[in-house]
This record gives sequence, structure tokens and C-alpha cells, in this order.
Amino acid sequence: MPPLRLGIIGCGDFLRLQVPAINNSPDLVVTTFFDPDRARAEKYAAEFGGRVAGSADEAIRSDEVDAVGIFVPPWARKPLVLSAAAHGKHIITTKPLAPSIADCEEMIAAVEGAGVACGVIYNRTETPMIGTLKQVLDSGRFGKLALFKQDWLHHYPSWNDWALDPSKNGGPFMDAMIHNLNIARYLMGRPATRGTLFSDRHAHPDLTCADTEFLKLDFTDAGSAHLFITWAADLAVYETKGNYREHFDIWYAITDQGWRVTAQRVEDRDVLSFSRDGKQEVVPVGPLPETPYDCLARAIRDKAPVAGVLASLREAAEDIRIIRMTGAHAGHPVELA
Repeated sequence: MPPLRLGIIGCGDFLRLQVPAINNSPDLVVTTFFDPDRARAEKYAAEFGGRVAGSADEAIRSDEVDAVGIFVPPWARKPLVLSAAAHGKHIITTKPLAPSIADCEEMIAAVEGAGVACGVIYNRTETPMIGTLKQVLDSGRFGKLALFKQDWLHHYPSWNDWALDPSKNGGPFMDAMIHNLNIARYLMGRPATRGTLFSDRHAHPDLTCADTEFLKLDFTDAGSAHLFITWAADLAVYETKGNYREHFDIWYAITDQGWRVTAQRVEDRDVLSFSRDGKQEVVPVGPLPETPYDCLARAIRDKAPVAGVLASLREAAEDIRIIRMTGAHAGHPVELA
């Protein structure tokens, strides 16, 4: 199969973060770029050797494009996904998939009706530690995951109004903690059955969204995820254009055999530590098997569902459903199954 020819719509900060994966993908060539700020598109076209399209529609319709990278804010994503599907173009995009359940369902219908592949990028997509932990849990060596707990602290994106607008994105869980919701579901490997979301305003009462949120998510077979995020602390913001801000990430996991799992650095190497009864076993963190773009190319080549490092469209839509359903009944358990 020849390399996948990618057209990219949206050449902002997210694309900057994708450059290493794009460069490391042997199954990809970027042919086309579009951004409303033409200078940004020209910058990446010069770097990758592609051309600049005059519009998003031109990029989607191009005969030099097999798949479209839709790297735009969630509230602007649906019409581009619908257009790409209508023109038979495969799709790779990022979280959160859309602001609403209805938008997700419309995109699913369009993509599945057209028979194109669609994958969604999350933090798990390019995090070797998550990939290694998933392999170990799937092996059953330490039992299955019983509890996953993660706390995030970082400054709210004061430069980005749409991330604070509930109609466009709306708050710390949808904007950021959705990464960890997806990770928890991925690692658990079984359906979520009940969720309870708590929202608070501790330090920023003028925000249009909460500054602190916590979700307790229950799974079949006695699994649970405890996911907490706060924007309440006025942490450091190093640069707004590049989204560089102070960030604290605290996590651990426990299996049904009583193993506690943490990430550690040992002799300049990342490892997963499994400890129980005062004993420790260390598993080296290995590289991910493929980039997200190779994952998409593999799904297209094999005519198979997107799976692996990339989240499927339905998986990403389920993250939105969980957040919106639990958020609509904050403080009360919501049955999800």
C-alpha cells in the first residue's frame, strides 16, 4: 500500500505537538495544509513539503488527499467531519470529539455510512507508559484493574474562551480530564456502568464553567476510576501561544490481586512498579508499536475498525456521553449502561 496522503486542516498549537509523530510515521506523507491564518499553513508546508490550500473545502476535495487531519476546536469540527466523510476521505482528529451527544451521533452516522475510517487522538495515543500498562493488564499477570486514580492541577486556559464555554467545550473535565477518562476506560477494558460528577467553583467565580471537577466512574466486575481536575490554583502560565503552563499529574492504580501500580524513573529509564506485601516487581516501559497515523493507515489497509493507540469514533463519542450525562445530574449517580 502506498503512503497515506494526509491533508491537514488547522495548523495551530496541536499540530506543533504532532510533528514528531508525523515525522516518525513511515506510512504517511502530508500533501496539503489549510488554516484561516495562511502564514501558519505556509510554515508547515515549508517544513513538510506540502502545498497550502485556499480553503478547508479545497483541502478535503483534493485528489492528493486520502485522509484529513481535522485539528480544529470541537465546536468547529462537525461540518468538516461530515464533509470529509461525504467525499470519501478518512479522518484523524483529536479530543474532545464534539460539544454534544447529538453532534457525536451525527458524525458517527456520516462516517459509518460512508465506510471511511476515523480515529481520535488522546494522550494515551503517544504515551508509552499507558501502552505498556495496557499490555501488562491484558496479560493478566497482576490481575485486572480494580481502581484507577488520577489528579490533575493546572491553570485554566484564560487565553482560550471556547474552552471555558459550555456550549463549545466547557470546563476542566471536557477540556482536559477527558484524556484520563479515556485512559481509565481503555485500561479497564470493560463497560462503565455508573458515573457521578461533582463540579465546584473555588477560586474563579467569574468563569462560565466550574474550576474544579471530580468524576467517580464505576465499571462491571467491581472496577472504579476516580478522576479529579482543578483549575482553581493560579499556577504559572509560561506561554499562551504554545499552551505552556504549570501542570501537576498524580496517579496510581490497584489491581484486584492487590498490586499497587505507579510510574517511576530508575537509572534514567521509565518503569512501572508493581508492589504488594512489601515486594516489588518492575516492568520496563517499552515503545509504542506505532504512531497514530500508522494506526489509521493500518485500519484503512486492513479494512478493519480503528483500534490500538487511536481511539475509535464511537469510543470518543462515549467519553462525551459520559461527561454530558453525569454533568446534567451533578452530584447524583447516573446509570450509563
